Amino acid sequence: MKKILAIALLSTCIATPTLAADNSGKLYIGGDLGSASYSNVGTYPSPGMVRFVGGYHFNPLLALEVGFTIFGESKITAGSYWATLNANSFQVSAVGTYPVSSEVDLIGKLGIAANHGKSESSVGSSVSASKSSVLFGVGAQYHLSSQLALRAQYEDYGSFEDVSSPMKATTFSLGMTYDF
Repeated sequence: MKKILAIALLSTCIATPTLAADNSGKLYIGGDLGSASYSNVGTYPSPGMVRFVGGYHFNPLLALEVGFTIFGESKITAGSYWATLNANSFQVSAVGTYPVSSEVDLIGKLGIAANHGKSESSVGSSVSASKSSVLFGVGAQYHLSSQLALRAQYEDYGSFEDVSSPMKATTFSLGMTYDF
């Protein structure tokens, strides 16, 4: 899967440049809201997430994006017992764009996520873990104007810790970007 994604990202850098809007050398900012899903952590419910991003377009088909994601608190309770899970991630990724039309682009991301998770419980235990992991994502964006785009994406943040069954997180989000 990762090899296919890498080939797709590389091919977008050389394919159909005439369809892409020329945003070379432009900075952009953006934000996303969505839902996260954790795996390998038991019965914690899926939290919401918010992400803030900034990026730079090297050419119409390739950008570098830096982002910070805050995952909402996820809490389980059983009688007087409770446990919470909080997580965040700092990401740096290459974003490939494949224009489908003058308004619609497919996007792919490949990068590194510096993930951090912390759990606490009513019995006084507190565990904190951090790990860098491969980040990948796919999505689409619709250009509302020459500067504003609406985007939807799926992203896999990878692992949050180095244990036998590490916590992993994926997100589905909807957001906007603004080109300067």
